[in-house]
Amino acid sequence: MRALCLKKFIVITLPILAALVFSLEVNARTNSTLENQGDLIFSNLKESKEKSRVKNSDYNFALIDNYRKFYLEDEKLEYFCRENSSKLRFKNIFERDEFYRSIVATLQYKMINYSMQAIAHYAKKLQFESDQYDNLVNGLIGSCSKNLTLFSHRLLKHLFTKYYSDSSIDKLRLPYSQRENLFASNVNEIQSENEVVVNELYYTTGVFSYACSWGGQEKYLRNLAPFLSSSLVMSYIVREISALDSHVYKDQLNDGKVANCRNQICRPYKKAKVQKEIVRPIGSSNLNFDLKVAYCDNFKFASKKFSPSANDSLKNQLKKFEKDENIVIAQFVSLLTRVPEFNVWTQDSKTIKRYVSVSNDSLWDYWAKDLLEKNSNKLPYEEALSMKLDVKTSNDSILRHGYPEVNFVVLNGEFDKATNIDNMVSLKFEIEIPHNDFMWLYRNIRSAKTFDDKEKSKELKERLSLYVANDYNKIKETLNQFSVDADLTTVITDELIRQFNYIEFLRPKSSHGTREKIDVRVNIAPFALVAIRNKRIISELSERDLKNIKSLEVLNNIESMAEKAK
Repeated sequence: MRALCLKKFIVITLPILAALVFSLEVNARTNSTLENQGDLIFSNLKESKEKSRVKNSDYNFALIDNYRKFYLEDEKLEYFCRENSSKLRFKNIFERDEFYRSIVATLQYKMINYSMQAIAHYAKKLQFESDQYDNLVNGLIGSCSKNLTLFSHRLLKHLFTKYYSDSSIDKLRLPYSQRENLFASNVNEIQSENEVVVNELYYTTGVFSYACSWGGQEKYLRNLAPFLSSSLVMSYIVREISALDSHVYKDQLNDGKVANCRNQICRPYKKAKVQKEIVRPIGSSNLNFDLKVAYCDNFKFASKKFSPSANDSLKNQLKKFEKDENIVIAQFVSLLTRVPEFNVWTQDSKTIKRYVSVSNDSLWDYWAKDLLEKNSNKLPYEEALSMKLDVKTSNDSILRHGYPEVNFVVLNGEFDKATNIDNMVSLKFEIEIPHNDFMWLYRNIRSAKTFDDKEKSKELKERLSLYVANDYNKIKETLNQFSVDADLTTVITDELIRQFNYIEFLRPKSSHGTREKIDVRVNIAPFALVAIRNKRIISELSERDLKNIKSLEVLNNIESMAEKAK
């Protein structure tokens, strides 16, 4: 079931929110990771400029934020089960059954309360006649267990009638009504609103029928078993009974009540009252912990069981949703969060594929259009070549060899920035310094730095730059061919001074009377290399064309002079 619910094909008109929904599938390894998962992304997102571009953005952001947190609670409960092996102990079997019965009754209450009001809304939206609605309601109540204690059959009938005549039911924002806010217009054109409402109504009747099938026996869970074994659904129930924020949509369907059972009679009460009166295990100090253990140790492995006295006609009535249990659960989650589920709207594989493809196209179109609008006035015709010191590579070399090495990189665009140094073409030349001068410069540069002697530092820099300029000038013309047309003497000198101060223990390569050779590498990334090549080709073609034009001018001048001579 979780696979179905988690892998939702939802594309929000705000592109980054789509990624946010998919990111909920991340399987976090630690509880701290779970606590913070996505929070940084979402907090940045709420402050982004994108927010102002979306209609009803505050409403949409709150909806998606709660939706993300709702699924995150599922991951946290799964993590709790993996990390805890606690067991609950009770004074006797009766208290044990009452505790578990209260949990199941709370789920039953939530499912019936949500589904009844939603069914009334859907029926009014589809313009059911009174007799059509009565037939629907009578059929639904007929599938209920006769041993219901939360609601009598008569009360269910009364509430269905009351909700149908209540004008406030018309204002409910059920999953289908979020299409306009959450999805691109061409996504909403795949199915008509009427078709979507019909399907949501159908599976909401499944939610009601499954909830109504349970007769209060903790041993025989009947069709509530798939809901009780779902960590997604039960993480919500655990937080509801614990009076914690369950991250559901806030309106009249969320009435703030949970169930408590005494002597096999269950009734809905306010959360504060239930927390005081609910049966607790021996040694209980935290109700939320107890409820989580109850899921991990008991409900996680729940299976459908009917008592021997169960009516065969009741079992047959519930079989029509047997193949679609996952979708019934998904619709219940949608009613809680109000974020629609495509799998509820259609079971046709071609239509679902179309939802995916159209959603991806819409996401791409939105991104592309937005990018063009933002950058059309500042887009250059080509990205400029850039050359910079590669301090990281130089430092790595220093740590390995204890000897200076200067590295530059030539880049063209974002892809080059991600290119590894090993995949670049490297040009190398050497700065040669006599060994004695090299060691003298090293010691004195460090000393001047230590004592903050600016005059001495300036003199040392001038002396070092003479050695750099001597060898750099030999290679300068060659580097100019690779678009390195700046004078790098000062840059290389400053970098060598930085490296002398960085190297704690210098390991010279030569000995007294010889010369030290410092490598200077210019590493050219692939796209930069292509750009340099193209620039050179264009330059050569331009020079050739210019020569042809000059030759033609000379020829024309000769012909003109010959004409005048005649």
